[in-house]
Amino acid sequence: MTMTRTRFRKLVMLGIAALAAAIVVGYAVWRSAAYISGPDIEIFQPVDGATVSSSTVEVTGQVKRVSSVSMNGYQLNVDQNGRFDERIIVFPGINFITIQASDRFGRTAEKAVEIMGMATFPSTSAATSTAQHAN
Repeated sequence: MTMTRTRFRKLVMLGIAALAAAIVVGYAVWRSAAYISGPDIEIFQPVDGATVSSSTVEVTGQVKRVSSVSMNGYQLNVDQNGRFDERIIVFPGINFITIQASDRFGRTAEKAVEIMGMATFPSTSAATSTAQHAN
């Protein structure tokens, strides 16, 4: 069977159309791959296992592809870049910080850090004693 010019032209056009379709499908898969994976959480500070000598610590991080974010059950405010920044009290001993996020499809992600609080708080009796001397 000989290849005529018209037949060759049809095969080239079919090949170009198939290549264009493959490019469109590949691009769609590439762009939607991040959404398929669900929410992403990154905690910048404090690092897991850190020792904190003050009574408070700044918790900072960034989330991607989320509709709601919470820390230890309390809703967090997130800026347009997905960054959050919240100051929390650090108690003496081990403190757990858990960030939970969910996307609009109901998928969830969670990331936790554990920090050691070294600060000491004034005892209740010392505060009461000081208040009584002030009167």
